[in-house]
This record gives sequence, structure tokens and C-alpha cells, in this order.
Amino acid sequence: MTASTTTPRRALATCLAGLTLLGVAAPTATAAGEGDRATAPASGVSSTEGAPADTLAGGHAPAAGDDHTSGSVVLRGPSEGVRAVVLGARLPAPAPTRALPSTLDARPRYQAGVSCDPVDRPGTTALGRLLVDTYGTGVFGVSRFCDGSQSEHHEGRAVDWMLSANDPTQKAVAESFLAWLTANSGERARRLGVQYVIWNRTMWRAYAPERGFAPYSGPNPHTDHIHLSLTWDGAMGRTSWWSGQVVHTQDVGTCRVYAGQPAPIYAGRRTTPCPSSLPAAPASPFPNVAIGSRDRANVARGQQALGITADGVFGRGTQQSVLAYQRSRGLPTSGVLDKATWNRLVPGGTTTSAPAPAPAPTPAPTSGRSDGVTTTRPRPTATAVLPASIVRPLAPWKKTVLRAGSTGSAVKALQRTLGLRLTGRMDAPTTAAVKRLQTRWALRPTGAVDLRTWNRAELTRYPWLGYTTTTWRRGASGPGVVALQKVLRVRADGSFGPATERAVRAIQARYGLPTTGVVDAATWRGITQQAR
Repeated sequence: MTASTTTPRRALATCLAGLTLLGVAAPTATAAGEGDRATAPASGVSSTEGAPADTLAGGHAPAAGDDHTSGSVVLRGPSEGVRAVVLGARLPAPAPTRALPSTLDARPRYQAGVSCDPVDRPGTTALGRLLVDTYGTGVFGVSRFCDGSQSEHHEGRAVDWMLSANDPTQKAVAESFLAWLTANSGERARRLGVQYVIWNRTMWRAYAPERGFAPYSGPNPHTDHIHLSLTWDGAMGRTSWWSGQVVHTQDVGTCRVYAGQPAPIYAGRRTTPCPSSLPAAPASPFPNVAIGSRDRANVARGQQALGITADGVFGRGTQQSVLAYQRSRGLPTSGVLDKATWNRLVPGGTTTSAPAPAPAPTPAPTSGRSDGVTTTRPRPTATAVLPASIVRPLAPWKKTVLRAGSTGSAVKALQRTLGLRLTGRMDAPTTAAVKRLQTRWALRPTGAVDLRTWNRAELTRYPWLGYTTTTWRRGASGPGVVALQKVLRVRADGSFGPATERAVRAIQARYGLPTTGVVDAATWRGITQQAR
């Protein structure tokens, strides 16, 4: 696709009459009480980012294997609910909330993702919110857990707006937005801090706008979402669209200390270029493991060496312990059990009494064999305690009614669930976010948090809870399987196949359940416990 052929095609898309934009429909609220099992809103099926077919400016290229399903991503929809828009009329366009300066922000240079700090950045989240609220359709996600690949998602600097190129209405919205974004050599992309876009087998670069929408042949065609990667200034909300102030000198972000190793987590604006030549990392036989890692044996090994609970789960608590150790030893503060950290933490590549990994999944019990001898295989030995019921993270606060001015731990729990700043007070931003949530779920937008609102907030943050009364097995498909796959941290393609079954068996083995690979009520208890 070239710039000359793209513009007429997108213009044509905006003239298609009589079509209605489709988005995420909010389920009707029917049941009340703790037993409320409303279905979570459907979300787009995530997939894998790919690499461009050629090298970018400066000899760099986004790397292949950018896994969209490797972490607990929060998908957000329109604040005011899905809107019906007739495409015969002119589609809306994003509008700034402040006067824009006459001068443009500096033309960006490509900034690869080099660290592991999956935190939704303010500018990135604001861009996603701007898109779904302007067009009233689709959902967006930002951060993904790190999987060893290179991705701006791992730094909270990329937005995926879930729109399908195979749906005429969603495709028209996507192309209308992209025509707006890239017009005049991408001046709006520069104001927003967007460094490149991938959509429907094409890639557009703000650092090389003269190339237009060039063919993109990475392993993922990006036909189910628009991928927008931001500079650090854009991700932090410093560019002129957000701040009203022009960025003249680009924030280069964080820089690697050792070749091929994750950089320290972002600590503030930096304009000094990163070094072009780096030393090799200290040697260690152990692989890098980061937040969200499924390498339970090495996560547990690192946790034991750090002196914390060796449960094999790399969450925020483990990340903070790693960072504290790195600071105390003068190591790069990557938050990752990287080569330099392993080298100091486990010298020589050995550790005393290394914890055993979770037992390998065992075959399901069988009542017979081909030779006629009846056998029953025992359950695996549990390495974790199975809870007596489904774990509902917000259960401790659901009897608390919150209103404007309320304070305390319940407010903080709500703010954490909604991705807000933790003030501990039901302030204006929190009340506004509650009203948006209520509108999305077809509740009366009072701004007060009652039981139904608590339940909907919980389902929004933990969508798999809407499917815990359903039994899933190999061969199943649909949005419920997508939710299951996301909590299991396997590829969320919506099809219950061998990889999903293996992950289910691993959960069952951990909690001493029969390793059938079928997600029944007991297995759901283990899954929700591990997802806490």
C-alpha cells in the first residue's frame, strides 16, 4: 500500500451509508447478590505482533514474537458505552482538550522496547481512551507481561485497539482514524507521540512518513487490531497534544547496561543518547526470568535465594524483591532475574536446597487398559492448597457501599481495580470512572458503588470470573475460552487445544487434582487462586 492509493480508499470507506458501528455490548444486569454470574463483556482475541520486513531507520527493527497474550492485560471499552454511528455522515475525529501550539513536536526517532516494566503509562492509556471514546467502538489494551521478546508493550508504550479488518464497519473506522493520524506527513502522530502503526498488513512510520503505508510481512498480519507504538514522551503524556508544550528534544528512555540484557526500568526523562557499544553480561547458566514468567523452577530458585516465599510465581512482590536486591548490590535495576543478578545471587550457578519445580502433569486416571487389567493412577501430590470456593478478589469489600467522599481500604481496592491513582478517597476522578463503568454495564450511572457495581468492576478486571460455572474441555471455543487462556497465560486464540490443556493439567497437578485437562468447578478454584 502506498500513500497515493491509501487516501482514496480510506475516503471511500467514510462514505459507506447505512452501517452501524459495532463494539463491546454491555451485558444486561439481571442477577443481584454475591451469586451474580453475569457474563463478562466480550473482548478481541489477542495475537502475536510481528517484525517488519525491513530494517528501520538507524538499523533497528521491532522484533518478532511480540506476544499479546503473555500477561494479565486489562481491556477497556468506551466510557459512555457503544454508540451507533451512521457511516454516511462524516465519522468523528479526536479533538484536543487544550489549545495546540503552532509548532510541531520534533520528528521522533525509533525507540525499541528494551526493558521489562509492564505498567500502563499515562499517555498510552490516554491515547487508548481517546480512540474508544471518540469512535465509540472497540476495546484497547496496553501492557503485556514480558516473555523474552522485544516489545513496547512490555514498557507500557503500545496500544492495541481491537478492530477487525474483516468487518466493514470496523475497517472503515480504522481507516478513517489512520487517515486523520497520518495526514500532512503525520503531524498529529507527532503531537500524540506515536512512532509507528501496524494495521492490516501495512506499517506506517512517523520517523519515515514519506514511505506511506508500506507492506508489512511480519508473522501477524494485524487484521484484528491496530497496533500503535509510542515514544517515551508520548507514553508519558508530554507531547503537545497532551501538555500543550512542544517537545523539542526527545526522551530516549532507559538504556541497556549489558548487551542483550533488559535495561533498568524507566526512572525519568533522559536526553543523553544510549551507548552504542556495551559489554557482555556476567556469566550465569540460568535464563532470564521476569514478571509473569511460567518457568516455575527457576522463579522458585530465585525466590529461595532472595529469601522470600518460593512459590514459583513471579508477580509484583517478587519483582519488588528483585529490585531491592539489585539496588543493594549496585546492579542494573531491571526487575528481572537477569544474568548479572543471577551471577551475584547464585554464584557459580548452584544453590543449596533448590526447591523442586511443580510436578509435571500426569496422565488422567484410567479405569482400564488394552490388556484388560484395571488400573487407577493416584492423584499427584499437591504443592499448593486448593481454596474451598472461587476466589473473588473484591469479596472483602462487596458489603461496603461507597459514595462521593468515602475513604479507606475499600476505596483503594476499587481504584486499584479500575486502574486509578490510589488516593483512598472517592474523589471526582474515581466517581467519574465509576459512572463510566456503570454506563458500560447498563447500570444507572449514580457514581455510588453498591453490590452490583462491585460485581461489574470485578468482572471488568477479571473477565474469567464470568465463566466459572462453565465446564471447558479440549475442542471448546469462543470468548469464554479466550478469557480462560488469558488467565492461564497461553495464546488466546479462542480454541481449547493442546497448549491450553497442558496449562490446565499443570494447575490441576499443583493443587492435587486429577489431571484430566478438563476445567471443572474444582479446577476453576485453583485457576482463580493462582490468578490473584
